[in-house]
Amino acid sequence: MPNDLNNFRKNIYTNSGVKPCPGYGEDGVLTEIFRQIGVSQKPLCVEFGELRVLGTTTRAFRIKYLAKALYFSGSMDFRSRCLNFLDICKITFSSKNVKFMKFLWNQPKKLFASTNNIGEIVREFSRSNEIDLFVIDIDSFDFEIVYELLTLRIRPRVLVVEYNPSFPKNRSLYWTAMNTKTNSINLRLYGASYEAWEKLMKTYGYLLVHVSGFCNLHYIRGDIKHDFIKPIIEDEITDTNEKVILFAEKNCLPGFRPSWLSQPYLTESDMTSLNSY
Repeated sequence: MPNDLNNFRKNIYTNSGVKPCPGYGEDGVLTEIFRQIGVSQKPLCVEFGELRVLGTTTRAFRIKYLAKALYFSGSMDFRSRCLNFLDICKITFSSKNVKFMKFLWNQPKKLFASTNNIGEIVREFSRSNEIDLFVIDIDSFDFEIVYELLTLRIRPRVLVVEYNPSFPKNRSLYWTAMNTKTNSINLRLYGASYEAWEKLMKTYGYLLVHVSGFCNLHYIRGDIKHDFIKPIIEDEITDTNEKVILFAEKNCLPGFRPSWLSQPYLTESDMTSLNSY
């Protein structure tokens, strides 16, 4: 009987650190994915755009398997470093497992990724070992980064990418590194559409198994056996403010709203700055 990953949505590790970390129900989803497909001998995960050592999307995988992680972001402030130290202390003492102390030497770092350096960064981290989970969430030229990884034959077992529900779901649109963000630009302009990701992932043999509201698409590499059903995007996409709020109230921290929610819906004129895939 095929599995629907919507049945496993649960924020298991939201309070693992000293302050709650956002969640979209993906702790339970990723726990079930790896329960079924298994993990590598040396579990590895990568998450772009993450400041917390017990990060938003990969935390369930990292905590459950004590996985080595490459977390990085274009910024890293003193407050985040302090929180990371305290997060590690809390989970070590609360779990009574000193193995979590190894996270002290494997924390998020300040590093700006581009299509020119991403292959070298990831290969240096993995050192030819397989990457179990790869998450990218930089609210920008995510599509070009993933495209570069895949063309370089870097193929994580599970790949989680952020789609933009404000873009038409049936058009292959994406934001490029050549675009410039300004204070006057609509915050709904970022990332890539559902259709752009579907076309790219199909080309490289990935299968969609879960849609996380206004945020993430979860793909499993095609050579890995599983019985998860493909979600129906029309049932999952949060392409109106009402749908966004409903999803947030069901699956996120109390009061959480995406930063772009107050912005006007996109027009055809707004989308002339996007590329097509």
